[in-house]
Amino acid sequence: MAILAETGSGKSYTASVLIEEIMRPSSRASLLVFDPHGEYGTLDEMQGHEAFQRENGYQPDVAYYDPDRLHVRISELEIGDVMAILDNPSNRMQERLSTAWRSMQKRESRTWGVDDLIHEMKQICDPDDSSVGALEWRLRRSIQRNDLFHPEKNVPLDEIVDPCQCTVLKMDTLDKRDQQLITTVLVRRLYQERLDDVRERDSDVDHPVFALFEEGHRYAPASGDAPSLGIMRTIASEGRKFGFGLGIISQRPSKIDPDVLSQCGTQISMKIRNPNDQDAIKKSVEAAGEDVTRELPGLTPGQAIVSGDAMNTPALIQVRRRRTEHGAESRPIIEDWHEAYEKKQREPSHSEAADFGGGNSTGVQSLD
Repeated sequence: MAILAETGSGKSYTASVLIEEIMRPSSRASLLVFDPHGEYGTLDEMQGHEAFQRENGYQPDVAYYDPDRLHVRISELEIGDVMAILDNPSNRMQERLSTAWRSMQKRESRTWGVDDLIHEMKQICDPDDSSVGALEWRLRRSIQRNDLFHPEKNVPLDEIVDPCQCTVLKMDTLDKRDQQLITTVLVRRLYQERLDDVRERDSDVDHPVFALFEEGHRYAPASGDAPSLGIMRTIASEGRKFGFGLGIISQRPSKIDPDVLSQCGTQISMKIRNPNDQDAIKKSVEAAGEDVTRELPGLTPGQAIVSGDAMNTPALIQVRRRRTEHGAESRPIIEDWHEAYEKKQREPSHSEAADFGGGNSTGVQSLD
């Protein structure tokens, strides 16, 4: 599914209402929210709320993973991920690194780090090769010194996608590339576990999962320059068969990869005035023709047109009020300015004499 709306139209609010609905006793979802801005910090109010409880004791769990708990085990990276992290190394570097990486992946132990990789590379390649030294510098700078990557630590899948649990991955202090990388590895691991479960192999995730991606154009960009794009395309096109659902939330439909957007069978479209974004919606949803796109500029906050698999025909809806507090309101700018001004007025003023470099200044400079 996709929730598409320009800024201020209520897309995050609508996503939160949907989260509330699928965490109620009637659905009891296993939900994962990729939150790049920290907008979903109030969902834990569902815990203890009567609307989410049932007589048999059911109530949803809400878990938050702060950035310092998000780690990628280095051995979980694929060689394409590493090339993206190193920012397109030369062909010679790629050849040297690929050879060493394949050798490391054959090891039984999955807990190895940059030092081990560099040692392996020097064993296989000519140690006097300048490309090996350049690779060592890049690997230490981009991976070893980045707290996201670790030789041993990994996000435990069976904890973040428990049944009846909504887990919010708070990534607001990670830069855009690290957000893409943690998403790439986590989604790839989850997808493999779902494949294993459906194919009756041992799996840490033996139940369906639904993942929501706020600012979805970051992870599946039309520009094609994100390491996460490949796995996002795979989930969008094949995830249904294996119980892995995907939800994209974005204010710029035209910035989302067309293959991913076209696979979002249900679309919730809110106020959108940009012609390019309207055109992207029209192209991606068969049911969203001229009649739908004509309505989008005039929608008010909270109004949406639902089209696609969920409806026989596009329908105008009003999103209900949240049961939990909304944590993504726009800043009250005027009030903030007033408060900042009042604070400044309360501060003691300091009038210091100017020092022109002549020792103890009297505030008066004589000119000869």
